[in-house]
Amino acid sequence: MFRYFFILMMGGLGLFLEGCSHPLALSVLPDQSVSPKGDVLVDDSDALFEPVNRLDSKPTPMTTRPAYHLSSPFFSGVRSDDLAWAEAQVKASLSRHWHVLAERSRWVRERVLKGLEDAGAPLDLQVIPIVESAYQPYALSRTGAMGLWQLMPKTAYGLGVRDTQAGDGRRHVEISTRAAAQYLMQQRKKFGNWVLAFAAYNMGPYGLAKRLKKSPWQLSDGIRTMPVPRETRNYVMRILGVTALLHLHVVAFPQEMRTTKVTLLPPIDIRVLEKRLKLSRHDLFRLNPQLHYSQYFQHAVSIHVPNTLLDQLQYGSEQQQPHDIYMRIRSGDSLWQLARTYHTTTKHIKALNPHLSKILHIGQRIKVPAHGYARATASVNPLLSKGRRIRYKVRKGDSLWSISHRFGTTTHAISRSNQLSKKHIIRPGDTLWILARIRSS
Repeated sequence: MFRYFFILMMGGLGLFLEGCSHPLALSVLPDQSVSPKGDVLVDDSDALFEPVNRLDSKPTPMTTRPAYHLSSPFFSGVRSDDLAWAEAQVKASLSRHWHVLAERSRWVRERVLKGLEDAGAPLDLQVIPIVESAYQPYALSRTGAMGLWQLMPKTAYGLGVRDTQAGDGRRHVEISTRAAAQYLMQQRKKFGNWVLAFAAYNMGPYGLAKRLKKSPWQLSDGIRTMPVPRETRNYVMRILGVTALLHLHVVAFPQEMRTTKVTLLPPIDIRVLEKRLKLSRHDLFRLNPQLHYSQYFQHAVSIHVPNTLLDQLQYGSEQQQPHDIYMRIRSGDSLWQLARTYHTTTKHIKALNPHLSKILHIGQRIKVPAHGYARATASVNPLLSKGRRIRYKVRKGDSLWSISHRFGTTTHAISRSNQLSKKHIIRPGDTLWILARIRSS
């Protein structure tokens, strides 16, 4: 099983959908999705749910009821001692950090609930993003899983989730929620109960079926005897524990932010719109994690905005157009020609680019006033990762091309980072250093 990194704060065990499981690494940080430079924030302390790792020890003493009478479908057939154990192990750490996670859930939970309703799934599945990603839609694991539900690329594609010009489906709140709910309900139907469905979500249905064939198991045997890796048992316990705490009102989600989907015609600059709506920096990107870019010059873009601000979008569309754009230098370009093309002066271009040298270089990216978009290069979503060096263990079927595609890098970059020759053959078990990126295109 692989341990993985994800962007921020707290979480639990990662999603297994392609032949490996990956428990989540946790930390508690200020409410920022990325560092000021855009790098993924990493911590593998697993602090939030650490007590659950000791499933073989005696339960932590606490007052518990002799039997559970909670309405969640997840608890059907589960032994009372298992539920009490799960609650006890999760309670202390989750309660301590809940306020941070709850605040972050406000941005997306309305659409998570809508996605679950659309899929006909139990609303209690809203706890899965707590354990998977701590409600961080920008979460990126070191095995390539992404989003609230930590969907792997291959699995997401099989569920109809696509990465398009309009946005990345794995970061799209509604699309990823419907896909994950569909997958979970398939596993529930296949294995007969939610406990095994969660186990399949974590370690994969094939691996689970193989273990159950070898060692038959049922709910009355107790979750702590389930014939799965300890990380998977931990994962199941965390889901049950968080669900129990919510039903017992030990913790509670805050009122989610009410939003409406609107379509904006190009050219549009999301950051300019944020300022016009008097929103805090990056708020629209927290509401719309699917976005690849912060500027759209040729295509309309659909985003969610708070209902309280809808009236302000009814007028002044020109006020949300880009003020400045970036373009790349081509052969024959000069400052004088660029100033003329973009209806400005060389002095103003130098002011927009304080570190600009006297000599322009082909491919160089510079800022100019937004007069014409033919050569404009859109700025990326500021909350997307600019890259994180991770250690990856090669699995069966991997190739440099498939690994590079999964992490948004190139085979040349991987070879260079690991000093591999062009003829080098990678084998399962090899370890590679990779500069992982969330791709913006």
